[in-house]
Amino acid sequence: MKMIRSDKLKINTSTQDRKVLSDTLVYYRKYVRDLMVLINARWKTLQKASGNECIKLVEDLIHPTSSRPTIKHPHFHKNYYKFPSYLRRVAIMDAFGQVSSFQTRYNDWLDAGMKNMPPKLTCATNTYPSLYKGQCVKFSEDNRMAFIKVRINSEWVWQAFRLSGKSRFLGRGRAMSPLLTLKGKQWALSTPTKIDMPLKENADFSGQVLAVDMGINTAAVCAVVDKYGTVVHRSFFDRTDKDRVYQIMQRIRSKAKKATRHGSKIPSGFCASEHRRLRQLNQNMSHQISRKIVDLAHKFGCDGIIIEDLKRWKPKGHSKTMKIKFHNWFKSSLSDNIQSKSVEIGVRTHPVYARGTSSYAYDGSGKLLRDKDNYANARFISGKRYNADLNAAYNIATRGIIKIYYPQLRKQMWSRNKPNACPTTGNPLVLSSLWLLEQPKEG
Repeated sequence: MKMIRSDKLKINTSTQDRKVLSDTLVYYRKYVRDLMVLINARWKTLQKASGNECIKLVEDLIHPTSSRPTIKHPHFHKNYYKFPSYLRRVAIMDAFGQVSSFQTRYNDWLDAGMKNMPPKLTCATNTYPSLYKGQCVKFSEDNRMAFIKVRINSEWVWQAFRLSGKSRFLGRGRAMSPLLTLKGKQWALSTPTKIDMPLKENADFSGQVLAVDMGINTAAVCAVVDKYGTVVHRSFFDRTDKDRVYQIMQRIRSKAKKATRHGSKIPSGFCASEHRRLRQLNQNMSHQISRKIVDLAHKFGCDGIIIEDLKRWKPKGHSKTMKIKFHNWFKSSLSDNIQSKSVEIGVRTHPVYARGTSSYAYDGSGKLLRDKDNYANARFISGKRYNADLNAAYNIATRGIIKIYYPQLRKQMWSRNKPNACPTTGNPLVLSSLWLLEQPKEG
């Protein structure tokens, strides 16, 4: 599996270092701005360029050489004298990409009948330069120092900067050109690495999977189950910022009541900062919980991570509180992060059909009854009480185990048009369905 992963190495800067880097970044952005104006004006002749062809076409217009002393646009050579050649090519690709994006959006607007306001080309963008390794940036052997080509007093010189941080992917693949970034007052180098990670083959299977039930009350309930239906491990992962989320949601509700008390409608962009904080909190928790889940799968040597396929699932909240909870549920973000992180350890992620996993008891006794006072608990027909999300995780694992370890049986189930029914009893597919299959012989 080919993928690109990026780490961030912080640059330890003094006041003078920050000024030098800031001046270099401003100078680079001005260069990109002027290039965007030029490329947009000559888009008819440049739009057919593919790959690095645009670099040659634009350099023919702005960069004089001994064989090409006369150019059509001497503005760049006069105002950006001695601009590094590799950094110039990065700026050309940067400007070309932004203009291409604008032209695509503009053509889509024309095709849609010009109903809304047309898109605008913003030339003064907050772009960051990509530094060619060896030409614009050099690293020491221990990656504790970086030598970056910066602009000081109208001259381009090499300057040393101390780095802090650890690269998780160093030495695991081919290092690509780092990106010089700025967040607040912190300068950093984003170092991407192209990795070719081999996925686990059938010959290396351990016979265990990790099933994940994504819920609202508990963010994720995990169960490690082997292919014969034996539960090896159970884990509960809940978000740790519930109080903060509830405070923000309460603040939004109180402001909404004041805004609509005289019959007014809520304006667009209402409580935008609060909603942005909620999105950031959800994204942060999805990253943290997905990392714990993938680490758990790696710890037990699981052959796959089984998740619910909830892309087409629509929530049905019967109360305002439930509707708010469903709206703030980060199932899609958690699922995407699990899939992206699992590839790093060579484990596949298998989405399975979700309907019925939370409705039937894992022991095959029939439908569940939820407690009215505590919806997280369920009661079996036999009177047994169990955690509803953990029960669902067992059933999710069953569908993934059939998919991974019993492909012939799965084909038979699909040929009968009953892919989610027990092949032995015909009842819904639950964990006890695995117990009825042929068990390993002892001794």
